[in-house]
Amino acid sequence: MVQSMTSFVRVTGIRNGTFVEFEFALGDRDLSVELIMPFAAFDEFCRRQGAVVLPTADGVEIQAASAPGLYRRPDADDTPSTH
Repeated sequence: MVQSMTSFVRVTGIRNGTFVEFEFALGDRDLSVELIMPFAAFDEFCRRQGAVVLPTADGVEIQAASAPGLYRRPDADDTPSTH
C-alpha cells in the first residue's frame, strides 16, 4: 500500500521573467531538489502534486494564483482597470 505524502514547494527565484526556480520536497520539507520550470508548467506541477507552497527563505508569503496554494506570477496584474 502506498501512503500519500505531502508535497512542498518553496520559490527561490524568477529567471528572465519566464521561469520559476523552486525547491520541491516530498514528505520531508528539509530534503528537497531544486527545479526550474516555465510559469504554466510550475502551476500545473503544483496542482498535480497538491503542493503546499512554503514561505520564501526570507519569510515572504507567496500569493495564491487561481487555485489555492499556487504561485502568482510577479507580472500578473489583477487590479481592476480604471479606464
